Amino acid sequence: MAKKRNRITSEMSKTIAESSPLIKRIKSIPEEVSTKNIVEIPLKNLQSNPYQPRIDINIQSLNELISSIEQNGLMQPIVITPTFNNNESYVIVAGHRRYEAFKIMGKEKIQCIIMKDLNDKDLAVLSLTENLMRENLHPIENAIAIKNILDNSIVESQNKLAEYVGLSKGYVSKLINILKLPANIIKMIKDINYTDINILVLLNKLEDEKQMFEAFNNVKDLSRSEAEKYIKTRYLAKEDKNKSIVNIKNTNTKININIDIKKLSQDQLQIINKKIIQLNEEILIISSSWSV
Repeated sequence: MAKKRNRITSEMSKTIAESSPLIKRIKSIPEEVSTKNIVEIPLKNLQSNPYQPRIDINIQSLNELISSIEQNGLMQPIVITPTFNNNESYVIVAGHRRYEAFKIMGKEKIQCIIMKDLNDKDLAVLSLTENLMRENLHPIENAIAIKNILDNSIVESQNKLAEYVGLSKGYVSKLINILKLPANIIKMIKDINYTDINILVLLNKLEDEKQMFEAFNNVKDLSRSEAEKYIKTRYLAKEDKNKSIVNIKNTNTKININIDIKKLSQDQLQIINKKIIQLNEEILIISSSWSV
């Protein structure tokens, strides 16, 4: 049975994401003010956030959302902002799944809260931060969103982006690092929904794609500690190639023999053990003859 992998939990992700100033801004809208400012906007006037991290929408979870809306109505309006060139067109800031559900249900309009004065940076950071609160978003999707933000100079630096979304600089660096993996490895990671970022970063340190593929297949069902140990021991252990297996040092009074047993097979170890036993017996015979 596969052991549970360590990863950032949904509770941790939510806590991290809620430290974002923009998330706080949305949550700070008083309920009575929000109710007064809810408007119905035609779906045809809405467009996806270009910085939306989510690549795939799980069909099962979408169907569950549709069932919930049919039974209980829309529990929370989506958040939108006007586009820069058209007063009747809006960009979805938060609520892409609810928007997709309404489209499938054949609805013409959806309830919205309009946020004004949002720039590209706000759209990018808010969309990323909102999705960090969702347990089912794959880290590769977040990594692609982060890279997109940085490549388009939406945020001035990786460290600044980490600060905006409430993540550690190291965690953001790890997310970007996993995108350096070969495309077929990334596809396999996504297909089986593997989410342990630490192990994916370790894979990047291997020599070639063949090693990465082999290592990942061997560790994908292990715990993080077991997977780390396997990769480090099997692929990343540094050996001094100039160091001999057996080193003999002679002095005037002693002979020192050092054997690197890590480089020996079981058969070789058995042979050496027999030789040592024989050598000890010979030394005892010689010692006894001297004492006479």
